Amino acid sequence: MLKKRLGLTATLIATGVVGLAGCNSSSSDGDEASATPVSREFGEPSSQQIRPGVEITARGYGTCTSNFLYAANEVNYYIGVAAHCFSNDSNNGVNPCNASSAPIGFSGITIENASRPGELAYSSWTAMQENGETAGSELCQFNDFALVRIHVDDIDNVHPSAIAYGGPRALFNGVASVGDTVYSYGRSSFHSGVQDLQEKEGRISEVLAGGLAYRVSFDNAGLPGDSGSAILHEDGRALAVLTTVGVSLGPSTVGNGAVSLERALNYGKASGHIPASTQLLTWPAFSP
Repeated sequence: MLKKRLGLTATLIATGVVGLAGCNSSSSDGDEASATPVSREFGEPSSQQIRPGVEITARGYGTCTSNFLYAANEVNYYIGVAAHCFSNDSNNGVNPCNASSAPIGFSGITIENASRPGELAYSSWTAMQENGETAGSELCQFNDFALVRIHVDDIDNVHPSAIAYGGPRALFNGVASVGDTVYSYGRSSFHSGVQDLQEKEGRISEVLAGGLAYRVSFDNAGLPGDSGSAILHEDGRALAVLTTVGVSLGPSTVGNGAVSLERALNYGKASGHIPASTQLLTWPAFSP
C-alpha cells in the first residue's frame, strides 16, 4: 500500500459567543496582549466567511483545505492546515525532519473568502528541525500541522463553525478509540464542488504512535487538496487534522492518516513556536 500526502503536489488522482478550548504551555509571542482571553460574539455562519474547511492556496506549493480557527489574542487569529502543504518535498520520500519548507513569514498564501494574503506563522516541520528531532522517528513521521496568520483586515470576517457540520464544540483531549465515528470536509477541486463528495463520514480504524496519530476509513476517500482538513469526533470535538491518503494495490482496507490536534498544538506550544495563549475557537452548534 502506498501512502501519499494530500496536497496538490500528490500524484494520485444562530447567534452565540465563541468559546476557546485547549491547553497552555510555557511560550510567548512577545505581544503584551498575548495573555488576554479572546471573547467575541458571532452570528450565524455564511458561505462568504473564513471558516474551517475553506481552501488555502500556497503560491508555488499547491492547495489544501483548512481545519480549524485559532486565536492568540484580539489581533492574532490563525487558520490551521497541514505543514506539508508548504513543502514540495511532501511526496518525494524526504523525511519531514529533513524536508525543505516555505519559511516562517511566507506571505504567498491565499485564504478563500479573505481580502488579504495570509502569512505562515507556524510549521511543525520547521519546528521539529529547529528542535533537532530525529529523522525517522514517529514524531517526525506524524507531526504535520501548520498555522496561517489571518490578516488583521479579515478578522471581522471569520467564523469558527466548520463547513457542513458546525462545531467544534471543544478540543478533544486524550486518545479516541477504534470504532469511533468521525466527520470531515474537503475542498479538493477533484470533488468538482459536489457537496456529497466533499463531506466525509468515517471511523477510526487504528490508533498510531500512542495517540499521536490515527488511521481513519471514510465513506468518501480523501483526495489531493483535502489535506489539512478538520476531523471532528462524533461528539463534535476537534480531534485531528487529515494528512495522508492510502492507495491500495490489493484487497486490504485503505485508511487516511490524521495527526492528533491536541498533540500537534501541545508540541508547538511546549517548544515555544506557538504562543501559549493560542486557543481553538469553538462553536456550540454541531449537526452531523
